Amino acid sequence: VLAFFASDGRLFFVITMGPCTCIGTTDTPVSSPDVEVTDEDRDFVLDNINRLLQLPEPLTRADVIAERVGVRPLVVDERGGQGRDWTHLSRKHVVEVNAADRHLSIFGGKLTDCLNVGEEVSALVQELGVALPFPRARWFGEPPAEVRDEFFHQARLLDLDAATSPTSSEPLSQRLWRRYGAEAIPMLEAIRADPRMGELLIEGAEYIRAELEQTARREMVVKLEDFLRRRSKISLVIGREELRAASGLHEACRILFGERAEEKLADYFRTTGG
Repeated sequence: VLAFFASDGRLFFVITMGPCTCIGTTDTPVSSPDVEVTDEDRDFVLDNINRLLQLPEPLTRADVIAERVGVRPLVVDERGGQGRDWTHLSRKHVVEVNAADRHLSIFGGKLTDCLNVGEEVSALVQELGVALPFPRARWFGEPPAEVRDEFFHQARLLDLDAATSPTSSEPLSQRLWRRYGAEAIPMLEAIRADPRMGELLIEGAEYIRAELEQTARREMVVKLEDFLRRRSKISLVIGREELRAASGLHEACRILFGERAEEKLADYFRTTGG
């Protein structure tokens, strides 16, 4: 991960995303949450990355595979934020409590602060009279070391890493453990029973058949876009036409949607612009 200061003085990031790179961000005040990437956004990102890095060739709009845009609310107190420089407003979250209705509202917050938000909400929920069933349970992080060791032992017995695609960014055993933890152990059993389950499904996407089967069982995917953009990063690292031509995409749809596969595939390309 590289971090710079962009031309407007804010932090500007270059983050590896599999075989591709996520670059940005821009920061523009808006009055509506209905936003889209603008030409000014594109030019800002491209101008800054070309200025900050010594690339063999300058990046252009033709190099852009995918774009993301969103709106983050900035919390202000009763005095309001009028007349203040919005770039200096706090990015921290605020939890508003309506004790009479036993209702919580969370404003702001960032993914990097999610543990603190969760702890604060848990404490407030208890104050409202809701008992947490396992208040000291460990719910995040890796499983115990013995479980990890057993997974990698079984992966070595399978010679799992030998099946890693040349286009993948990490060995297959590390990928499965990093993404799924103990839930990756049944994937090893599936691969042992059918080696095809360890094969790459969509070139450049890193997902193997065993992962798709697990996604179909556990994640309640209702649209192809749910999987390609939100439950995975596939549409962020593979260009649209390359994705359309990928034969493995049809198989992924069959795994996820069964007899509705072709319908879901057509719906994805129709609703996402072609």
